[in-house]
Amino acid sequence: MKKENIEKKLRSWLSEMTKKYCWLRIKFEFSEVEGVYMVSFSPASKIERSDDFNKDAMQFADDMDNEFGPDAPLFTEEEELFKLSETAETMVGHISTTTIAVGPVKVHNDNSWTSPIAPQVYVEVKKNFRPSASSKEINYASAA
Repeated sequence: MKKENIEKKLRSWLSEMTKKYCWLRIKFEFSEVEGVYMVSFSPASKIERSDDFNKDAMQFADDMDNEFGPDAPLFTEEEELFKLSETAETMVGHISTTTIAVGPVKVHNDNSWTSPIAPQVYVEVKKNFRPSASSKEINYASAA
């Protein structure tokens, strides 16, 4: 029963973190040898620069330790402290979308190149506005 409670809380929190941090990759599994869940976060380069993620992770680890004691999950970065098996489950961050307005820009002089009657259009775009290097729109993205 305790293992199921830990798994439920762990999965819920991991899912929340991959939504909050789109760059996050998490591998985890239950270790029969250790008798606990083992969790590895990556990439370390992003983790090192994210105070918010580190605060969230430390708070969760403390909460789990307080509630489950020696049965609480073990955490590491990029499998530094322990190795996970080939069958470990992986969760990756989700890129969220943002709505931006595309339309005329109001300028106070008559030499404007924009149309004052053009309709405003709303489009949904990915959080990362820079297209891949193979995209034909790369010059447009750089100018925008």
